[in-house]
Amino acid sequence: MVEIDLSKLTPNVAEVLRLRGTNLPPLIWSDHALPQANALLEELPDDKLFSTPQVTDAGLATGVRALLYLRSGWSAEALMYAMMASEDLREYICGMGERGLGHADRAKNHFQKIIDHDVFGVLSKLTQGLLKNSMDKRLTRLAGILEVHGNWEPYAFIDVFEEARTGQMSSASEHTVRVIQSTEFNLLFLHSYQQLMKVDAKKVEEEQAERHAAPRKRISSKKHRPPSSPTPSRSAPASKEPPPAPKPVSKDVRVGCPKCKNLKIYPASQRGEKTRCEKCQVVFAIPGGKTAASTGPSTSVRVACPKCRMAGSYPVSKRGCKVQCAKCSAHFNIPKRSAA
Repeated sequence: MVEIDLSKLTPNVAEVLRLRGTNLPPLIWSDHALPQANALLEELPDDKLFSTPQVTDAGLATGVRALLYLRSGWSAEALMYAMMASEDLREYICGMGERGLGHADRAKNHFQKIIDHDVFGVLSKLTQGLLKNSMDKRLTRLAGILEVHGNWEPYAFIDVFEEARTGQMSSASEHTVRVIQSTEFNLLFLHSYQQLMKVDAKKVEEEQAERHAAPRKRISSKKHRPPSSPTPSRSAPASKEPPPAPKPVSKDVRVGCPKCKNLKIYPASQRGEKTRCEKCQVVFAIPGGKTAASTGPSTSVRVACPKCRMAGSYPVSKRGCKVQCAKCSAHFNIPKRSAA
C-alpha cells in the first residue's frame, strides 16, 4: 500500500493525519470521527495549515482541507469544502464521501463526471496486485474488470465497497477493501498536496531510491575526489552585480461560487469575508485567510445540503439541530462542534 511520509508534510497537516494513527483505518471513517482533528481544521487558516504566507491555488487548498476532513471522519465538512475545490478534485472527494456514507448512486454520479484522473493508472495496478491471490468472488470480479479495462473503475469499486459496508464479506475480504480505500486516499492526497506545495513527485521518488545507495556513494566519492580548481586571483575583484529583484507574489485568490461554479478573482485581503456571486446572487465566504483566526469564535457555520449540495450559512447555535435547505427543502442536521 502507498504510505504517506508525514515528515514530508507541513507540521499541522502531518498532525491532522497522525491523529488517525498508524493502523489501517476502519471501513467507515465517519463512524470513527476524530474530534481533535476537526478542532484543528476549524481553527487553522490556510497560511497556518500549509505553513505558507500565501496559498497560490485556493481550489487545491480547499480540496486538500476537504480530504483531511474526510480522512478524519467528518463527511459533512468534507463535502462542504469539496464544493469549493477544483472540478476533478471536487467530484472525486464528493464521490468518496458519498460512497463512505452508503450513497452508492450519488457516488457514481460524481465519478461519472471524471473521465480520467492521474491516480487511476497507479491505483489500478496496485489493486490488481493486491487481488492477485484473492479467493473472494467479488474481489476476483473486480480484478477481472480492472485487467480488461486497463484502468481504475470507480463504479466497480463502489459496488464492492457497498457489499463490504453491508456485511456481505468476510473479515479478510473487508480488510482488503479497507487497504484499497486507504491506497486510493493516499494516492489522491499526495497528488493534490504535491501540486499545491509545488513538489516534484518524480524528484521525491528519485530521492527515496537514492537513499539506499547513499552511504556507498559517499565512500567512493572520497576515494575519487577530483582535483580542486585553482584559487582565483585576488587582483581581479568579483563584479558586484545587484541581486535579481524578487518576483512579485500574486495578491489575488481565484474562487468558484459553491452554487453556480462561476469563477471570480478576489483580493487576498478578502479571505474569510462574505461575498455575493454576481451570477446567481448566492452569498458565500471566500476560503482561507486569517480572519477566522483573528476575530475570535465564528458566529456562523457553512454547511452543504447533503441532497442538492447547496451551501448555506447557519448560526453556530444551530449546530446539532435540524434545518431545512432553502433550495430543495430537504431537512438535515448541522454537524455538532467538536470538543476542543
